[in-house]
Amino acid sequence: MGTIFAQQDEAARANVLYSSGKRVDALPLYESLAAAHPKEMFYAERLADCLGAAAAQSTDPAVVKALRIRERDAAKRAVELGDTAEFVKMMANIDPDAPVMIAPASPGGALLQEAEKAFTAGDFQTAMTKYMAAADADPKLYEAPLYAGDTAFTQHDLPTAAHWFARAIAVDPNRETAYRYWGDAIMKDGNDASAAREKFIDAIVADPYNRLAWQGLKQWAQIEKAVLQTPKISYPGEVSADPKNPKNINIKIYASATDEKAHPGSSAWLMYSLVRASYQGDAFKKNFPGEQHYRHSLMEESAALNAVAEGVRNHNVKTSDLDESLRAVMDLHDAGMIDCFILISGADAGIAQDYPAYRQQHRRLLHDYLSRFVVHGGVN
Repeated sequence: MGTIFAQQDEAARANVLYSSGKRVDALPLYESLAAAHPKEMFYAERLADCLGAAAAQSTDPAVVKALRIRERDAAKRAVELGDTAEFVKMMANIDPDAPVMIAPASPGGALLQEAEKAFTAGDFQTAMTKYMAAADADPKLYEAPLYAGDTAFTQHDLPTAAHWFARAIAVDPNRETAYRYWGDAIMKDGNDASAAREKFIDAIVADPYNRLAWQGLKQWAQIEKAVLQTPKISYPGEVSADPKNPKNINIKIYASATDEKAHPGSSAWLMYSLVRASYQGDAFKKNFPGEQHYRHSLMEESAALNAVAEGVRNHNVKTSDLDESLRAVMDLHDAGMIDCFILISGADAGIAQDYPAYRQQHRRLLHDYLSRFVVHGGVN
């Protein structure tokens, strides 16, 4: 009985230290707790995070590497036990030979390192001062205002955190992290779930092909009991170049694509395949003279899906008679968001190359697509 009470007291002390930002001080306690409870995911997670903080404090490369190896192994153990937190997954995949912080190449970089050491030691006031100084010393240093915002929120100062997150976004609006941190701060503050959703959506618009960009919105959806679901569009055919003779384009149409009686409007899918075939033939070279090899592009996919929508319109088919895929195509077409669907929900490696240019001109439209067609439920 005495051992149980001793461990409970140890866990309580560890939690107080960890919650106050003193992860290095909490490390010996979590080492003991993780050893005593090898199947407890929570202790493995905390141990990994504390080991990472200790690595950030050390200047001895050998010590840093040893701590990073232990951090990685503890995080892997947490994942094996069922931990799904993204930061734990990231720790489980760290490279022990990589530096904890990039060597400072400027006064801002040196101040950033000093700030990080203060933060991991739980000295948030010093950390905040150093982060702000780093941001002023190097206005292009994204991490300085980002971590200043994170530090401010650690001290429960949401207005100051918002100021610094906004400053990080001004440095680089196409990085997702500051939007996600800002949304997370709003959610934890507990006052405005709608504002948090907006920031999480902004994070996806900034970098939709980054798995981390979606984590904030996914967590928001779980809390708000919302559903994230993209429009469902099934393509009833295949278009491919003959590997032996790339000039020959093969078109395969499934029977459902021409069965107007069973699926009104479905013959419009023939236009999709014909447009795709034209791009794999000569249309790509004509539209992208500077590119040496064919790739699936936004222009191609947009032309193909819009051709389907026009085909359905020309057939005068009632929306209620359309199947789920064609209804989705028509809804997106009527909203002017077919391109947004393609880039956010239907991109491959080729199409993704067109995203930066589109985002530059249509950031708000991409945001509205996610809000209207992907996020279902939650706050209004």
